[in-house]
Amino acid sequence: MVSPKARIHFSGPCPPMSDGSSNKPSEPIRARPWRRPPSPPSRPGSYRLAVRLIGIPAAAVAGVLVYSGLRDHFVLPACDSDRAKHTLSDLLKQLKFEPVRYEPIKAVSSSKDQVVCNAALPLPDGATVTVDYTFYWQGGAVRMKYSVARRAAASKSSP
Repeated sequence: MVSPKARIHFSGPCPPMSDGSSNKPSEPIRARPWRRPPSPPSRPGSYRLAVRLIGIPAAAVAGVLVYSGLRDHFVLPACDSDRAKHTLSDLLKQLKFEPVRYEPIKAVSSSKDQVVCNAALPLPDGATVTVDYTFYWQGGAVRMKYSVARRAAASKSSP
């Protein structure tokens, strides 16, 4: 038996390794080419198709709504636009005029900064209300200046 205090001393070169590897330096480790990790099982193609059939039209509708809402902040209304007719209607109601129809409305001139309009609107009693109005920009907001005149119904004279 060998006592625990016994020491073993070697002199000379180290003994060969017992795991079978040689003393020869090994080749450097090379990186493997990148490969996409395996994807989870793919979803059926119907999911993508549904997204395309619903998502693209929904995005288009949202774009149109955003454009039409923002358009009022960047473009003056045309004389015969719904926006201009609504403004004209509110103005005439305040002045106690109720035209039969809001036609004919003519554009006198139109530019990026100003739209000038003229309307001769028939009233229920046969008279006509003539409105000259202008849309223009003031500090980033659309403003309207106007003049309103009532013309009596043309009386028919008998010969």
